Amino acid sequence: MFKRFINYFQSNKKSKPVEIIKNDEIRLKKINVRNRLIKLHFGCGPRILKGWINIDLLFEPYENYMKYYTYKFYGPKIRGSKNDFYAFDVTKAPLPLPDNSVDVVFHEDFIEHLDQKEQMLFLAEMLRVLKPGAVHRINSPNIITSMKKHSNFKLGMEGVYKPEWEKHIHKNVLSPVILKEMALLIGYKKVKFKKRNQSKAKDLPLEYRPDPHDRPENGNIFADLIK
Repeated sequence: MFKRFINYFQSNKKSKPVEIIKNDEIRLKKINVRNRLIKLHFGCGPRILKGWINIDLLFEPYENYMKYYTYKFYGPKIRGSKNDFYAFDVTKAPLPLPDNSVDVVFHEDFIEHLDQKEQMLFLAEMLRVLKPGAVHRINSPNIITSMKKHSNFKLGMEGVYKPEWEKHIHKNVLSPVILKEMALLIGYKKVKFKKRNQSKAKDLPLEYRPDPHDRPENGNIFADLIK
C-alpha cells in the first residue's frame, strides 16, 4: 500500500502541492452526496479506507506510520485506493460539501496536530457538514494522563514533560474536559466518552492508537461528538 501511495505522489510530481489540492477540491465538489454514505477520515496517512473519503496533505513523511498498519488494522477488505484519497487542508478552507450531508467523521491522532484556532475551525466545519444525530469520532492523546505520568511540576519548567509537544509535533493536546467544553460551545448536542472501538457510529475501522509502546490505553481520549 505504501508503494501505491508513493506512486500517487509520483504520478503528480509535475504538479505543485497547491495545484494537487485544488484538483482534489474539485473532485470533492463532484461527489454526489445523495447516492452514498458520506464517511470522512482525516489524517489518514497511507491508511486509505475503502468506502471513505480519506483526507490528508500530500507533503507529510508517512514512513514512520507504516509500522501501525498491520493486517489487523488494514486488511484487504478495508484497503482503499488512490481514488479514495483527497489532498485537502481543512484548516485553510471550508470543505466543498453541503450542510448536513456527512454520515460520520473519524480520525485518530490528528486533532492534536492542530493549534487552538485550527481546532475550533475544524470542529465547527465538521458540525456544519454532519447530518443531525451523526457522530464525529475523535481519538486523541489525553494531556492529563501524559502530564501525570511524566511530569514533576515541583521542579518548575524543568519538570514539565516537553516531549509531548516536541517529540510528536503536537500543537494543542486536549483533555476530556477541554474537548467537551469546546464541542458544546460550538454546538454539538452531546459528548460521550467511550473506550477503544466503542462508538455509537457504526462501520468504523478498528482504532490502532494509542500504540502500547508510547502510551497506555487510558493515554488517549475516545469520544463521540454527536450533532
